[in-house]
Amino acid sequence: MTRYTAQFIETEFKGAAIIRISQKKAGKIEYANDAGYWDGGRCNWGAAHNLKEDCETLAEFFVGITELKNARRELIKFNNQEEFEKNKQALLEKVNQTLNGLQMKTSNNSSIGGVCIIWADFSDHFKDIIENFRKEIERLKTDIERVPYNEAKELQKLLSEERKLQKEIEENERKARNESDPDKKKKFIFLADQAKDKWKKLLERKKQLKSARLGDDFNPDQHIDDFLKAVKNKLNKPARPTKTSNPNQQPTIFDNQADSSSNSSSNNYLPANNNQEPKSFIEKYWKELVLASFFLLGVYYIFNHNDK
Repeated sequence: MTRYTAQFIETEFKGAAIIRISQKKAGKIEYANDAGYWDGGRCNWGAAHNLKEDCETLAEFFVGITELKNARRELIKFNNQEEFEKNKQALLEKVNQTLNGLQMKTSNNSSIGGVCIIWADFSDHFKDIIENFRKEIERLKTDIERVPYNEAKELQKLLSEERKLQKEIEENERKARNESDPDKKKKFIFLADQAKDKWKKLLERKKQLKSARLGDDFNPDQHIDDFLKAVKNKLNKPARPTKTSNPNQQPTIFDNQADSSSNSSSNNYLPANNNQEPKSFIEKYWKELVLASFFLLGVYYIFNHNDK
């Protein structure tokens, strides 16, 4: 049974969104379009999804993905070539459905797996996770497409023989443990060893079939865990406050430093109160003007005194 239930996902997201929920209730403009979505309400993005419904959709989506792990088992359930081709096509349809769901926008009002379009706002936060997930499923799709009927038929036969040999080994080893007669005991051990030799040869043949390893490298749980973790991390971070639109508000020294890092050296010389009117030339250099006046008076006195 999958652990990615709707209730599990909803609980995880609600717990992570506690900051977002509280700020939405406080009237923060950054969360106006949430409309309480992360707290069980509906969003304002058109389709009116709510979190509970979307978590049910996600849980179903995840189940479909994890079932692809059983691609090999599903592929060899056939009695003839027609059934094989039918099973193969059904598997490829499941893969394509998954690939269609693993994108940030699946329709005009839905996002990943068919959930609310509000999730598309998270694209920058976990687009790499989704892309890596898609690449692994595309590899699985390619592997399924490359399995021919004859190879699948041989694999089916090898797996059937393998189960018989395992059962034969277990049975003879059990008899050997319970047998008190030395000669009979040796016979059961011999039969078990003989079956083991056949099993080793069978495994060597299986290694040569690519279809025998179909799905072994597919790890959907890791990608789903990464995705859920990324959503929680995003929800834990409050939205950045929107900048004021008041045209009368003058920038402060901190605004200048933040918005113009290339001119940071000149910002150090800005006055503390940047709202004052610019000073006139006389107001700005009155000390220098006074000193110059005294100097000129001194020069004038010296010349007049020498003339006398």
